[in-house]
Amino acid sequence: MNHRITKLKEGLLKEIQQAPIAGSLALFINGIRSGTIHPNSIALLTNPSHPYPYFQRSQDRIDIQLPEQSFEQRSNYFNSLALHLRQQGLLPYWRDEQVNLWQGTQVFAHIERTATRPLGLLTQAIHMNAWTPEGKLFLSLRAPSKQTDPNKWDTIAGGLLNSADTLEIGLERETYEEAGIQAKELTHRTPIRSILHVQRPLIEGFQNEEVLTSDCILAPHVQPQNMDGEVSEIRTFSIEETLELMENNSITAEAMVVLLDSIERNVFTQLIQSYPR
Repeated sequence: MNHRITKLKEGLLKEIQQAPIAGSLALFINGIRSGTIHPNSIALLTNPSHPYPYFQRSQDRIDIQLPEQSFEQRSNYFNSLALHLRQQGLLPYWRDEQVNLWQGTQVFAHIERTATRPLGLLTQAIHMNAWTPEGKLFLSLRAPSKQTDPNKWDTIAGGLLNSADTLEIGLERETYEEAGIQAKELTHRTPIRSILHVQRPLIEGFQNEEVLTSDCILAPHVQPQNMDGEVSEIRTFSIEETLELMENNSITAEAMVVLLDSIERNVFTQLIQSYPR
């Protein structure tokens, strides 16, 4: 099994850690590296005849140099920027959902979620990784209507944190929306941990995403059921079956990050030792 995991991880890292496409530039906000801006966004926002306010382009970077402003004013600026990208056709999908705009470990502003990829801004995705007491994994089949990775298997729950979330609140919200599991039913789980950063070009821009997760064992009476229409099926799989799905490219890359980390760390064995009988 270790050889299979090693081989899967090697292929996965090649997929999820790639350089930006040619023509992308580092994005600095008030002197701090904050993103990787896509060539289409560069062309639009630094047009010599109509540059977007506070944008400056040099040979190897883009700078946004904002004057002293309140948090609300900064958020208004970045949401106006997102709206401008939308009006110019660079944000075909609009979520009307705010996420954090990070400068290092500090939240600098809020911004419309769909603008993060064209600007290559950091996002955070949190996953629940659920086990049965017998050591099988719950996986969710993404609905055919999903914008990304339709009809692929995923962790039982996962999604981007929004600006109103703490890590715990975001984990509980996603787990309820996607699997119908209430917080009071998550009685036996690990602390939330950060695994790695996904950094790769996408059609809409550059994905720079921290992957966070928690593992839990669900009691036999807890029956997961999707609540938001984004999942078409929830089933359990053995570790062997899960690895076969990965080898057949039937599991999303982000879910593979979470699942392989858990399997390799032997998290279930650690959890089951303290599971109430």
